[in-house]
Amino acid sequence: MRLVIDARMMGAGNTRGIGRYIKEITEHLRPLLAGNDEMVLLQPDVPWYGLSEQIRFPSMINEAKPDVLWVPHWNVPFFYRGPLVITVHDLLLVHQPASAKASTRGPITSWLKRVGHRIILSNAMKRASIILVPTNAVADDIKKYYPSMSNKVVVTGEGLSHLPAPGSSTISGNYILYVGSAYPHKRLDLLVDAWQSISSKHPDLSLVITGKDDVFLSRIKSQVQNNGSDHVLFAGPVNDQELSTLYANASAFVFPSSFEGFGLPPVEALAAGTPVIVSDIPVLREVLPQKGVFYFRSGDKHGMIDAIETVLSDLPKADAEAAEGGEEVRRRHRWEDTAARTYQALRSIAYHH
Repeated sequence: MRLVIDARMMGAGNTRGIGRYIKEITEHLRPLLAGNDEMVLLQPDVPWYGLSEQIRFPSMINEAKPDVLWVPHWNVPFFYRGPLVITVHDLLLVHQPASAKASTRGPITSWLKRVGHRIILSNAMKRASIILVPTNAVADDIKKYYPSMSNKVVVTGEGLSHLPAPGSSTISGNYILYVGSAYPHKRLDLLVDAWQSISSKHPDLSLVITGKDDVFLSRIKSQVQNNGSDHVLFAGPVNDQELSTLYANASAFVFPSSFEGFGLPPVEALAAGTPVIVSDIPVLREVLPQKGVFYFRSGDKHGMIDAIETVLSDLPKADAEAAEGGEEVRRRHRWEDTAARTYQALRSIAYHH
């Protein structure tokens, strides 16, 4: 099998979630390859989502002569016609099209982007022999919105990356932590609103927010300023060493997201032994264990405040539960297992064709 992988997004520095996914899977695929297998990482200087992806990239793929092409996202060139496996990480833009950078542009551009996304996604799923997804929640979503594709879906899971051991921190004192983007579906606005009540009861506690400074995070910063909130620290983008340290030293991790395909940050936080407070959505019930996880109704600010207060009122108990939950997520979410399921799917297509 000559497996060609669209690896343009590889590396957490590119597109953190998908980039890390590609890097981990390709590393864990290598030991699984049989003697006649060959893996080719295709990384040309062709931007994703652009016109050149549609015009230039197909010929580059064909030159690589794949027995099977794996595109670890939905952005498959429209005119590619060879054996194909894709990964659909979520259907966020079907549910919430405003949760994307394109939504910050003019209305015509935003509409064109949305239409383009629907066309490319639908084409990719029709062309693909197998659609890999990280969770049953995404599989159910595809069955609901694209019922004719449901027989192609294979749930592979995702894994926990090995983060470095925690080091010294530039952040002192007690804090609760948020890690991730500031896209609207993450509901960071809800956490910032809730913070006013929490901060008044816990004046020695800080809220630490990580993430790249973009138009969405700028809105959150303005909200903090308008609310007059104290003890909110924007830590910016963090590397793996800093991330590991932030997780380990946090009193709690809060994740108010209304929509996820997997939800890696709370899994990582729990693996670090930190109690997690998350919105009660199906995918998080699927990937997280019972121990060390405190749910609130999605979108319910007061429910979030109550869950945070529950953790803060008895941190030793919450920490003990998080230690148990951390052991479970480390057992359940392994890249070795994800890679094995992926390899089995890829081989079935290569040898079927």
